[in-house]
Amino acid sequence: MINRLFTLSALAAIFSFSAAAAMAQHDMGGGGTTSGAATGGGTASSSRSTTVRRPPRRTPPARTTPTAPPRRGITAEQYNAQGDELFKAKNYDDALEAYQRAVALRPIASAFYHIGWIYNDRDDFDSALPALQQAVRLNPNDAVSFSEMGYTYRNLKQYEQALAAYRHAIDLRNDYATPYYQIGWIYNEREQYAQAVDPLKRATALDYTEAYGELGYSYYKLNRSQEAIAAYGRAIQLKPDDGSSYLGLGDVNFYQTKDYKAALAAYKQGVQYKDDNPTAFYNLAFSANEYSQYTDAASAARKAIALKSDYPEAYAELGYAKRKLNAPTEAISAYQQAINLRPGYGIAYTGLGDTYFEQKQYREAVVPYERAIKISPNNARVHYNLGWLYNDQSRYAEGVTHLSEAVRLKPEYVEAHTELGFAYYKLHRLPAAIESLRAAIGLKRDYATAHLYLGFVFIEQKNKQGAQSQYAILKQPDPAKAQQLYDAAPPSLRN
Repeated sequence: MINRLFTLSALAAIFSFSAAAAMAQHDMGGGGTTSGAATGGGTASSSRSTTVRRPPRRTPPARTTPTAPPRRGITAEQYNAQGDELFKAKNYDDALEAYQRAVALRPIASAFYHIGWIYNDRDDFDSALPALQQAVRLNPNDAVSFSEMGYTYRNLKQYEQALAAYRHAIDLRNDYATPYYQIGWIYNEREQYAQAVDPLKRATALDYTEAYGELGYSYYKLNRSQEAIAAYGRAIQLKPDDGSSYLGLGDVNFYQTKDYKAALAAYKQGVQYKDDNPTAFYNLAFSANEYSQYTDAASAARKAIALKSDYPEAYAELGYAKRKLNAPTEAISAYQQAINLRPGYGIAYTGLGDTYFEQKQYREAVVPYERAIKISPNNARVHYNLGWLYNDQSRYAEGVTHLSEAVRLKPEYVEAHTELGFAYYKLHRLPAAIESLRAAIGLKRDYATAHLYLGFVFIEQKNKQGAQSQYAILKQPDPAKAQQLYDAAPPSLRN
């Protein structure tokens, strides 16, 4: 029986296939999902977003030294005026004291408004609310006070009251952009994205810059990708350091349009301004791997892991980058860490098997591939690689099992038909071998390996005409394989 002298040529076919399918094999894991024939990681759920949506927050200045208390006999109006001067100077602690002294003497609407504003600025919303309620009671025509009260209710998650306050502010002043924006924000927060669009569009018409990013988020959640891209693009145009809008733009391209090149550009910009989001760094790593920017991918994956140590997808993406950078030890370590974090993570097992396979550590590759195929039984490529490994270990019956499944899942898989033909040949199932090899040649007429194996089968059958026909076919495209077939034939079949 002819030994397997053609291992290197078969390997070349395998690696050729893997290279051609590299983009397809770099699939996303989908968070907790373990299906797919991937060697990378991923969190590709369109319901997810890297963008943490928060309206602009007011940052209080450092506490200043309190001024000396005013002399006795000062009026409420004088306290209020003093508070206004301190407020303009952003000396909010002393302003609060002055306003509180004013309202202790006489209720003044503007003083209550400023007290509420300062408490909101401190995130002390329970203290802000009664002050703002007093402000609107004393001056029911002040749209700004109603809007500030809406902000308080919103942060207390009393959304109906917040919406009512914002709507009343708009009734008083329909060109007031802030309430429109905040209404849109609340609808987005409540996942009522369609209802968020109109108020946010109204805010953008009133030149409220932040509303473009929020509108982009609404369109994104509504799967209106092109409108989302336009809105995020306008937000970035108006504010070039808007990290959240860059990340939002990245999300649309990453999760919805699958334009990983555009996602890569957006995420690269976004993380320069907003570097605290592990998912953004993971998505950046995935996109960089898709475009063979493996050094950038490895760096981004490590940043994702630094922000979130229990991130199996990021470890898998790091493993893929390191594998492509020909750093197998680091790749193996990263894939094993992904598996430690998620023992049922099929993508990591596949990547680990691929790394061993590419390093010709064939025995080590078997176990991770076996684990991967139990998790993802419809992965034709892993069935093929596993079948090849079983054949290489002379476990031909097991090879047949996996190679048959590979061609069932992917009937156009030339290499799998060919390897299946070899397994049948080694099992002396010659008619089945001929059928498989002819199927491979039917798919790819000039596939030299299939012709070589078919020649071996004809030699086994002592079919001189068949063997010589395969030799004649091989002489032109692959003289080395033709010589290999000639050397394998006994003298009686050569002439």
